[in-house]
Amino acid sequence: MVINFNGRRWLDNCLTSVLRTDYPSLDIYLVDNASTDGSMNHVREKYPQVRIIRHPSNLGLSEGYNQAIGKVDAEYVVLLNNDTEVLDPSWIRELVNVATSDSKIAAVSCKMVSMEDHSRLDSVGGMGIAFWRGLDIGREEHDHGQYDVTRFEPFAFCGGAALVKREAFLKLGGFDGSFFLYVEDADLSWRLRLLGYRVAFAPKAKVAHYFSGSARSREVDARKLYYCHRNFLRTILKNCGSSLTWALTDFFLFTLMMIGGFSIFEPKKAVATVRAILWNLLNFRDTYARRLKIQTSRIESEATIVAKMYPRLIRHQPSQHAMLRHVLNVLFEYSQLRKRVN
Repeated sequence: MVINFNGRRWLDNCLTSVLRTDYPSLDIYLVDNASTDGSMNHVREKYPQVRIIRHPSNLGLSEGYNQAIGKVDAEYVVLLNNDTEVLDPSWIRELVNVATSDSKIAAVSCKMVSMEDHSRLDSVGGMGIAFWRGLDIGREEHDHGQYDVTRFEPFAFCGGAALVKREAFLKLGGFDGSFFLYVEDADLSWRLRLLGYRVAFAPKAKVAHYFSGSARSREVDARKLYYCHRNFLRTILKNCGSSLTWALTDFFLFTLMMIGGFSIFEPKKAVATVRAILWNLLNFRDTYARRLKIQTSRIESEATIVAKMYPRLIRHQPSQHAMLRHVLNVLFEYSQLRKRVN
């Protein structure tokens, strides 16, 4: 399934590469969120073999996928951003081979590399909620096979290019439809793990990705910060067990520091961060109801989950506000040490 909203400029490259896929039983769907740039007419005319699921309004990535996946009949569904290019025709074979190697595997991440430079990684999956920074493992690293070893397993799949088991997806209610954009893959992966499922990685399923190609900006602008920060908090509130107090303490400490820093350097981002908190206050009743359901049905211990969330991996460090980021890094490492000791 390729998700699309006004992404006609990306579709030729994406769909042409997907159509080269070497897999015996493959239905290709374009899930369109009410595009107005002629995407649908273009696909109908040039790619008649592609099935279209068109939503009457822009439902966002989360709910757009939820409704589309509910309509198809398949054991597995592959999620794919429109700003991607499949580099290996056998990619779905690789994903299915990994998925079927263990009945507990509910999602498998592709190896995503930079569209501009295939020797650099874009994402091999995600680590746990790191409160203020990006979740993707491998971002901007040179790919020399460091994540191709069989023991590597990301905490979360990256929704830009991944396979999910439809039965498990539907069992958990799919993505959180209120998210609209961002963090939906980390949230779902966390909920999958709470029920004892695994998230895996298929290093031979290689896909190129133009980072934030479908977004307005490659930088973390105020809009992206708003969605990410509000969704981070809702994810923590829903999914944290006994570590909730620790997680919220750190989250709000970092948030206050962010607001202070942004108030000086980028006021729009400070406002976006405050709006993200207010959204969670307004929606707390719904979040709490979901939390009760998630926590009463979980089977994995909090210690098991937390151990998998923060592996000792290199974390991508954007160049903006280096001094503020250094302070946050020190606090985060101290917080992790305190959590392990306690």
